[in-house]
Amino acid sequence: MGNIYFRSQYKKIGSQKTGVEIIINTKIVTRELIEYISQNESPRYISFTDRVEIIDENCFYHLNIDRVSFNSATNIQEIRAGAFKKAVRLHCVDCFEKVNKLDESAFEETQSEDALHLPDITRVPEKCFKNAKFLDIILPNAEQIADSAMEGLQLEKSKSV
Repeated sequence: MGNIYFRSQYKKIGSQKTGVEIIINTKIVTRELIEYISQNESPRYISFTDRVEIIDENCFYHLNIDRVSFNSATNIQEIRAGAFKKAVRLHCVDCFEKVNKLDESAFEETQSEDALHLPDITRVPEKCFKNAKFLDIILPNAEQIADSAMEGLQLEKSKSV
């Protein structure tokens, strides 16, 4: 299955809560895994290693975690249905350069201040970015975009869609 590392290096500063950084080193990241970690460790930060290849269905659906970092997760290939639906504070989403499959509602209503670069995506499914907010979305090879894929999408820069 892989390993999960816990680092309690974040200390209370002023009114901020103490928290734990979780480093996930598994092939598939599931909702059950993230919920278990959230219930037992109250993570403020979650990061992933390069072993992660799949973000499973509804994995981060409506979770309120301060930072989800994919800086080291350079081998993610698939983002399943609703994986980041209604996720808030999603950061470092410009690291999905090997993703070649997105499922329906993968980023629906996601709130992010970062750019999303998906160079290997050729098909954008229904509601994939519906009512989402990103700095920018770059889809240089998208050949097929479903009618509702971009409905209500908000971008800081509109040059890339």
